[in-house]
Amino acid sequence: MKVGAKVRRILVAGIFTAIPIYITIGVLKFLFDITDGILADFVERRVGRSIPGLGLVLMLVALFALGLFVTNFLGRRLYSFFEGILLRIPFVSNVYNTTKQLVQTFSPEHRKAFQKVIWLEYPRRGLWTLGFVTGTTRSSDGVPYYNVFVATTPNPTSGYVVFVPRSDAIDADLSIENGFKLLISGGALSSDKHHFVHGPAAGGSIETAGDAPAPAPKPETVGESPD
Repeated sequence: MKVGAKVRRILVAGIFTAIPIYITIGVLKFLFDITDGILADFVERRVGRSIPGLGLVLMLVALFALGLFVTNFLGRRLYSFFEGILLRIPFVSNVYNTTKQLVQTFSPEHRKAFQKVIWLEYPRRGLWTLGFVTGTTRSSDGVPYYNVFVATTPNPTSGYVVFVPRSDAIDADLSIENGFKLLISGGALSSDKHHFVHGPAAGGSIETAGDAPAPAPKPETVGESPD
C-alpha cells in the first residue's frame, strides 16, 4: 500500500472515530449549559455563592425528572400532545422523527425485544440477509421456526417480519448492537468474514419460483426405432 493511501485511510478512520465523540460531547455540553445557565444560576443566587459541580448534578436531576414524567400516564399523554405538535411542523418533524427513531433503535427496551442476530437466505436463495430473532414458533407439522425481523437500511426502525425454519438460519455471531451498526452503515462496518456459506444453508434454504430443478430427460429404450 502506498504511503499516501495509508495516511488517507488512517485519517479517515480518525475522522469517523471523532465524529460520534464530538456529537456526544456537544449534546452533553448543550444540556449542561441549559441547566448550568438557568437552574444553577438561580440556585447560586439563592445560596449566595458558587457551588462546583452543581450544573452537572442539576442536569442529572432534570433528566431523571423528565424520565419520571414520561413514564406515568399523565406525562405520556402530555408528551404525545406536544410530540403531535412537533410532527406537524415542516422540516422540524423530519429531524425529530429521524432522531427519535435512531435513538430508540439503541435503547435498552428496544434491544431486549431481540434475542439474537442470524443470517437467512432472503428474499431468494444465494442472497444473505441479516435478521433479528424476536421469538420462536412451530408449524402445524411440528417444525421449529424463528420469528425474524428483517430491518431496512439505513433506517432500521422499518422492515419485514418473516418466519424462517431454524435449520435454514445461521448464527451471525454478532451482538444486537453490532448487528444494527452493520445495517445503519450499509455494510461499511462489515467484518472481512461472515458465517454464512456459498450455496444452500445447512438444512436447506428458502426456495422461490425458478429454484426448482429441471426434470430429468426421459430415458430412451435400447433398440427403439424412430417413428
